[in-house]
Order: sequence, then structure tokens, then C-alpha cells
Amino acid sequence: MPVYLHLANLVFDKKTIEKKYQGGCNQFRIDWDIESNENNQEDDELFLIAAMNIQDFNIDHLTSKGLDYNGNLGFSNDFVGITRYGGLTWEANWLKENSTFAWHINCKNDQMQKAIDIGENMTVDKFQELAEKGIDVFETIKT
Repeated sequence: MPVYLHLANLVFDKKTIEKKYQGGCNQFRIDWDIESNENNQEDDELFLIAAMNIQDFNIDHLTSKGLDYNGNLGFSNDFVGITRYGGLTWEANWLKENSTFAWHINCKNDQMQKAIDIGENMTVDKFQELAEKGIDVFETIKT
């Protein structure tokens, strides 16, 4: 299921979180308020935490919980930063994005296609039309 991209985002493969983050996925949900913070998201394969600026994230907390980050290189194999207008801060072979949504390479094809269609083909008029019907196209895509 693709996750909606905010201005600044850190995206995590849930398999990495389960394996390396102290307390696994359950603790990550608690630490980053995934269930009640409307900007932070979870889908079948990913976690996303959002902020206004990429430098607003508490990277020290992530590393204290077991994730790797090389501050000198500004790089991690355990997560990736994405900004709305700048794209990926470094490459992640497990993630695709289109400036509106990000999705894991193992995402279901129909969900990926929906993210591509919304992010690349939908007009502002269509967004407004759907919003007036109570449909939020900027939420985590589910089947």
C-alpha cells in the first residue's frame, strides 16, 4: 500500500524495523505515534514519519534504538529520507516514489498503479471533485 508523502519524510521497511529496532514494529508504532498522529503512516510493508523539514527528525533516537545512520555520509541502509520537492535523499533499492506517494517494491500492483495515477495523472479539478464527495486521495492507499 503506498504512503502519502508530506514535505519531509523518513520511510522504513517494516522488515528492517522488526529485525533491528529495539522492540520491533510494536515499539516503533509507540515511539513514533503511528496510530494517532495523522501524518505518520503505516502500510503492509512500510512505516513513514513526517515533518516540515528533513532536519527536524530525531536521528539520534533512531540510532539509539538500533538503526544505522552514517552522519558523515548522510546515509542509511535502514531507512531513507524523502522530501516532497527534492526526492530521495539517497537511493533505497526497496522503495519507489513519485513525489506524491512512496511504495515498497513488493507493493501490490493495483495499489502501485493507483499511486502512479493519482501522483502523475490526476488534475486539480479531479482532486477537488473527489474532495467534495468526501474522498481523500492523499491517504495511505488500501485495496
